[in-house]
Amino acid sequence: MPFVASPDRQSGAEPAFDLAALYDQIVLIRVLEEELQRLCDLGEAGDLHLNRGQEAIAVGTCAALRPTDYVVGHHRTIAHAVAKGVPLYPLVAELLGKADGICGGMSGEMHLSWPAVRFLFSFQLVGTGVSVAAGVAWAVKYVRKTDDIVVVFHGDAATSNAQWHEGVNLAAVRRVPLLIVCENNHVAGNIRPEFYLPTRTVAERAAGYGIEARTIDGMHVEEVARAVAAASEVVRRESRPFLLECDVERFSWHKQGQRDLRTPEEMAEVYKRDPVPYLAGLLGFSPSEEARRREAATAVVGAVVARARVAAPPTAPRAESR
Repeated sequence: MPFVASPDRQSGAEPAFDLAALYDQIVLIRVLEEELQRLCDLGEAGDLHLNRGQEAIAVGTCAALRPTDYVVGHHRTIAHAVAKGVPLYPLVAELLGKADGICGGMSGEMHLSWPAVRFLFSFQLVGTGVSVAAGVAWAVKYVRKTDDIVVVFHGDAATSNAQWHEGVNLAAVRRVPLLIVCENNHVAGNIRPEFYLPTRTVAERAAGYGIEARTIDGMHVEEVARAVAAASEVVRRESRPFLLECDVERFSWHKQGQRDLRTPEEMAEVYKRDPVPYLAGLLGFSPSEEARRREAATAVVGAVVARARVAAPPTAPRAESR
């Protein structure tokens, strides 16, 4: 699908980001999800929704936030949790249903929560998180009275869910500090956009609520980070919602138990936009440097997964208490 970014109307000096560190985080998430997919195939992990191809959005967004800002995820949210700073071992333990998990092994992948880093929660039902995130942003403004903001992630199909419209309307009417980040991967499961999206872009839908919106390339982490930095400044300073649409490609199936219906030819085009080799080229990494950094990520993931695989499951009394 042809992509044209909308102009950035914000002014001021651009913040500096450590692109090598962002590269390492993208690779860590990529390696982690590859290992999780292997565990899915072995029957040790659930029917996961993986982020492969979309990692730059989570990493770039969280790099531009303050540590005190809040994040709300959706059903495809492993990358968001890692990027926001959820510790890797308890996250993996949760995904494998172990008592050491961030939610005691009881939430699985779609209801993750780690308030210590203000990763509040994620939602299974498409579009549901926007209404709740709008409520959190209302509380931040009117109850806590701080200048923190709330970021909510969702996919393009969520914008055709009634709860998305309810949440966006509330955010606009009450002028709450909510940054809405749409990960537009142009597919809902195996359903094409012409069956759920009546506009050319998601950003166009925000106009009906008087919300400013931009469309950017979500495969380029530096562009995501800069755009989020600019948008979050507006949200924070003016206490109003803003929608950022990130054009992106999903490499993985919708979920591990649902085979992808895209053709090999379509996928060959999708893989050309891979954020990992793009960023390696931008940074001037040699093949040996790329390999070294991937090996480092593999070692970290391997140690965490090995520990989580042998961890104890929740006990019956603990499970009943939840």
